[in-house]
Order: sequence, then C-alpha cells, then structure tokens
Amino acid sequence: MLLKQRFQILRPLEEMEMALVRAALDSPSLLDTREEAVLRTALSLARLYKVRHEGHDYAVDAWTTPFREDVSRRLGPVLLGKRRITRDQLVPHVRDLRAPVLKLRDELVHRLHGLVPEEVLHRELQHKSLVVVAGGGGGTAYVYMGVMSLLDEHGLKPSLLAGTSMGAILMLMRSRMARFDEGEVVNIIRTLSWRKLFRFISTENRYGLPAAMRLFLRSGLGRYFNAGPGSQPEAGLQLKDLPVPMIIAVGGIRRGMLPRPLEYYERLLGTSPVSLLSPTGVARRIQAVMGTLAEFFTRPEIMVKLHLGLDDTTARFDAIDAAGFSSALPGVIHYDVLRDDAHMRGLLDGLMEEKGIFRLMDGGLVDNLPVKAAWKAVHHGNIGTRNAFVLALDGFAPRLSTPFWLPLQRLAAMTVAPNLTYAHLVKRFGPTLSPLELVPSVQLATKAMHFGRKQLTPEMPFLTRMLSPLPHLG
Repeated sequence: MLLKQRFQILRPLEEMEMALVRAALDSPSLLDTREEAVLRTALSLARLYKVRHEGHDYAVDAWTTPFREDVSRRLGPVLLGKRRITRDQLVPHVRDLRAPVLKLRDELVHRLHGLVPEEVLHRELQHKSLVVVAGGGGGTAYVYMGVMSLLDEHGLKPSLLAGTSMGAILMLMRSRMARFDEGEVVNIIRTLSWRKLFRFISTENRYGLPAAMRLFLRSGLGRYFNAGPGSQPEAGLQLKDLPVPMIIAVGGIRRGMLPRPLEYYERLLGTSPVSLLSPTGVARRIQAVMGTLAEFFTRPEIMVKLHLGLDDTTARFDAIDAAGFSSALPGVIHYDVLRDDAHMRGLLDGLMEEKGIFRLMDGGLVDNLPVKAAWKAVHHGNIGTRNAFVLALDGFAPRLSTPFWLPLQRLAAMTVAPNLTYAHLVKRFGPTLSPLELVPSVQLATKAMHFGRKQLTPEMPFLTRMLSPLPHLG
C-alpha cells in the first residue's frame, strides 16, 4: 500500500485520539485513567499495521484491519462529530471494546512470538514518540530554542527532528544533545558573530548558488560536530551519527533551468561588505531579493525537493554541510563544500547526477516546514516506531504585524500548506526576533527563547497528555 493511502486510513484515527484527549482535558470527569487507556489503546491497535524490531518490519494488517473498521464505526461518530463529547457517549464503548482490545493484543503477541518481544509490541501501543519539525525564517527561528527548553522541562524528548534553513541549524544544535541544555546553547550563541560566519570574499562555487555573503558555518559550529578520534581531519558528524536523528530540507535547481546567469545572484546585494555587515544594511536591499526569490517560488518546476537524512544514502551527509546548503538563500547567502573531503564531494556529485541538479540552495524555497518528510520517515521505520506525534513550529507564518516581510512570508507559506495536514499540532509564533537577526546577541536570543516558551505553554497540558505512556491493560 502506498504511504498516501496509508495516511488516509490512519489520519482519522489520529484525529479521534486527539479529540478524545482534548475533551478529557476540558472535562476531567469525562473518563478515569483506565477508561481513557482502553479507548486510546484501541485506537493505537487500530492504527497498527507493522511492528518494527531490530531493523525488520512485521506486517500485522491482516489481523488489525477488521478491528480498525469496528473502532472507526464505533468511535468516529462520537469523537469526530460536531456534538460535544460526553461521558454517556463514551462509557458504552469502553465496556464493549475492552475485551476485543485484550484479545487482539494477546493474539498479536502469540503470532509474533519468536520474532518480536512482547515488550516491543506493548511499547508500540502504549508509548508515543515526539517528532519536532522546525521551519525556516532567519532570526524568527530562535523562538524554537525556547520550545526545546520547555519540552525538556516536561520530560518530552524528541525521537526525530526535521528542519529547514535556520530551523535546520537550530535543530542541528539540539540534535547533538541527548537532553536539551539551554546553558550550552547560550554559550554556543555567545561564540558566534557575523564576521565569523559570513565573509565577503570571492570563492569557487561548486555545488551552491553564488551570492555576496559566503556562509562559513563550520567556522562557528565545526568544533561541536567533530567526527571523533580516528576520523579524517576534514570529517564531521554525519546525519546518521547524531544522538537525535535528523532530516534537513534542501532545494535543488534543475540543470538548464536557472532563471538568470550565475553572476546575477552573486551581484544581487552588491559587493561592498560595509553595507552588508549589519542587519540594517541588508534591509535596504532585501526588497530586490524578494523579487528574485519570487521567480523560484512561482516556478516550482525548476526545483527539486531534497530531504537529507530520509534515506540511507543522504543520511551519510555531513550534518553541517546539510544545514549550510539548507540555509543558502539565492542571491543572499552562498554555501559550498570547497574543502578536501572526498566523501562529501563523492556524495554530492552522485546526488546531483542522480537528480539532474545544477546547484543546491535554501530548503525554504521548496519545503519551509518539512512535516510530510518527517511523517514519511516515521512510517519508513526510521525511528523504530510508527506511533508518533508530530509537532510543527512555524516562526515565519504570514503576519500583518510584520508588513515588510509579508510578501516573502506568503511565498514561503505556499510550500508550507501541503505539509500541514501531516502535523498533529502546528504552532505559529507571533512575537519573534526579526528575520535579519541571524546572529543575535545573547540578550536577544534569550528574549526569543522567552517568546517561544510563553507561546507554547498553553499547549503543554495537551502535549504532555498525548505523549505520556498509557497504563498497561491487564
């Protein structure tokens, strides 16, 4: 079965569980803990079509399909209807589903005996993993660090991260930590500067689209992503080696379809570093950039969407290189691999040949909030479970309060819209830093973290309840 078809089957069941949890939060007397566990375990069983263990998938769809149809028939009208959900509506289904839930669960344990340990099946039914997807938008993305801090305080650790552009860079910083450490993030930000990360020098452009500002991401973050003893000096951590798995969206330009000559993009912002070393200088020229970016947004046929880390081949990408290319905004920022790294050059040459790509560029032009890619990763078995909750963070959503950026926000929203249905919760942020605050002071970064924490706090009861393990049904 195609994943698109699988999504259409699973999504209503996921929406039923979310509706049940929100109703239980609104009315604490709706169900007791055991009653809620019966219904949510029934929905977990109904969604189950494969169980993964030690890299192998074991299909169980033949046994769960009849049960799925029964659960949908019973709970769909109650949980997805327009009427308020009441205890009188739910309790009969708790009573009627308890025995079938236990029977099917025990049958699956028996059928998978010798292939999948019993505790693995129980974990699939009772534990929901967290997936966090972070959109691009320059300095607006720093609110995501506040989200990471708040999630960690509640014991919610992501099993998968995905990001685009600045969202990719910040999620990369999170991915290197088994547990979020706000102090370490602040210390990293303290060491960064415009002069360290951006240089105005003429360099070769081998894989990236040239621009006035060259991003030297490795100069700022390289020491935090060393491959370790025994590796080549130029080697850094690959995506597959990160403590928290990660997917990064990158755009590719098809061969022969670049709208303008390469030289145009390199000269778009001018060549004087004096006017570009500060956010104010960039602001005076950014409107010229918007017209150029619109040429890409409105002609999606000239671009290829890449999700590095989604498959075994691209999971071998150097993590910093992946985030660097994802942040290479046409005409503004150039990123490239110019060091002597045979592994990365071979990987890039092969990928570009396979995809028919001429240059790589900012992932925000093709997929500014890569929720669908993250959902696919879950259902490809990348994190060992398919029972996951996808939290999408969008700091660059269109806002009338930031009219200067509204045209670009609306263009970016075109790539976001197809993703939204794959998220279980989409958080759009109001107050953020300016998109131009790519390298904020510690004071501004701390302010952004406060914005992120404050704006996600109202959703924490829902997130915590959705992600808390269900009690085992005896």
